Amino acid sequence: MNFSQAFDSTLKNFGVSAKWLAERSGVAPQTISDFRRGKKSIQTDSLGKLLVALPVEAQVYFFNLLLGRCITPEQMVEFMDSDQLSSMLLAIAKVLGRYRDTGENSRTSLNAS
Repeated sequence: MNFSQAFDSTLKNFGVSAKWLAERSGVAPQTISDFRRGKKSIQTDSLGKLLVALPVEAQVYFFNLLLGRCITPEQMVEFMDSDQLSSMLLAIAKVLGRYRDTGENSRTSLNAS
């Protein structure tokens, strides 16, 4: 799987729209759309901005697709700094609190309307 295919699959899987990602990354929506469809390549710095704007679990999914294998949570957190680990723990606590409060047990979409 190439970069644009993995990127498109990641956005679809996590319900991320080009508009949502453009707002958070500073990369133009048309650039994102062209890259997703494999119409144009993307500069390394723009790809970096897009990946950083994605949630950590979407980043992991993207790289798993490229590698063709699964990265375990243990492998993922091994290389995180303390700020990244804190952010991940806060995100986990937030999701667990929502599950407890609502009885919800499924992933929510990141797609902005």
